[in-house]
Amino acid sequence: MKKKKNSNVINLIKDSKMNVAIIIFAAILLYVAISVVISMKKEPVATYKVGDSDISDNISCTGIAIRNEIVVKASRSGYITYFTRNNDKVRKGSAVCTIDDTGSIISSSESPEAEGITLTQKDYQEIRKTISLYKTNYEDIDFYKVYNFKDEISSKILDVANQVLVDKLHSDKKVGSAFQYMYSPVSGILCFYTDGYENKKVENITAADFNASAYVKNSFASGDIVNSDSVVYKMVEDEKWNIVCKLSKNDVERLKEKEYLEININNSNFNLYTSFEIIEKTGEYFLNIPMKKYMSTFANERFLNVEIMLDSYEGLKIPNSSIVRKKVYLLPKEYAAAGGNSSNKNKVYRQAVDSEGNPTIEQITLDIYDERDGFLLVNPDTFKSTDVLVQLDTNNHLSVSLLASDDINGVYLANEGVAQFIEVKVERPGDEFTVVSTGGSLRKYDNIIMDSSKVKENQTIY
Repeated sequence: MKKKKNSNVINLIKDSKMNVAIIIFAAILLYVAISVVISMKKEPVATYKVGDSDISDNISCTGIAIRNEIVVKASRSGYITYFTRNNDKVRKGSAVCTIDDTGSIISSSESPEAEGITLTQKDYQEIRKTISLYKTNYEDIDFYKVYNFKDEISSKILDVANQVLVDKLHSDKKVGSAFQYMYSPVSGILCFYTDGYENKKVENITAADFNASAYVKNSFASGDIVNSDSVVYKMVEDEKWNIVCKLSKNDVERLKEKEYLEININNSNFNLYTSFEIIEKTGEYFLNIPMKKYMSTFANERFLNVEIMLDSYEGLKIPNSSIVRKKVYLLPKEYAAAGGNSSNKNKVYRQAVDSEGNPTIEQITLDIYDERDGFLLVNPDTFKSTDVLVQLDTNNHLSVSLLASDDINGVYLANEGVAQFIEVKVERPGDEFTVVSTGGSLRKYDNIIMDSSKVKENQTIY
């Protein structure tokens, strides 16, 4: 029988290893749980992505065109055929149209001679211009204008279609008593529509006249049946005309220092400079703009979109809540120095004491926001109120406590997860958003703190 040997090996308890691992895992789990609870209790910090903005401070208003318009009425009933086109300029005594008792001219439109009508380049330009103007000014709330638009397009196309008939009538020497020519009473621009505003004058315009939803425009075209004493066309003989706009009291205040206005009509590609006058009637304010040209350009328009050019602002759009005011020191530029091999003067020297208690000079880096009239606007957190700055080349000294201070506007930049203050220059304040300059440190697409009151400078936000 073999004798057991005494063993000097001590067996470790396996459970002790497991206990250590469990303790470590539990500690990690507890840390994660506490971090989650703290983050859930922490109010989230909202950020805003900076976008650019092109804001104008212009005044947009609706204008009514007031012209010297002469209406011409038919002396007999019948079918009308025009010899000239709408908006053409005609001389006094020119044949404008004919009235046909029998309708023989209209029926001749079905003849072979009337077939194959083609549009000229001018015809296409006129139709495209009418469509483009309608599309530019279209709004769902003004859908009723589509009927006026339809009439205008129909009138233009019918003008082209009837030009063949006009040419045929002119070549026919056998014109009987069934036809009656009508001649232009004056020289001017020919218009084939009425709207009830023909006799309006600047002095009798009222606020009710600007109700575009009640506006009715009656257009004329060849082939229409007219009654005796009904209007068949009108003439505008004078290039002098007026545009009358209705303004608010606030708009009037903005214009009271002006002598001349720069305006744009119907989003045209040119602006006009003109004199003006403000008329007040029974608590309502009207802007009267006298015009001496471009009447024919807008002869077929009664309501005009007028934009009064004042100021425009291009910059970056930020919420008002993101703007924060910060105190800065005004440091004389001559105290700034370049450090090392750099030519950038963003350092300053100040008096200090070394570890042995001996006086010395140390260099610190400035946090510069801007410069103004020979001063650098620097972050006051860089200094202590007891610091003394030194200008080495002159040995001049300046106590920080004597530095002048000011407040500047800024935002907290959040691109790197830290609320970093940067200066912004306000171009145009608004009710909810402000336009700031693009020339500073802020850039388009930067992330900034939405509400600056929720954080402190250099706070970690995520």
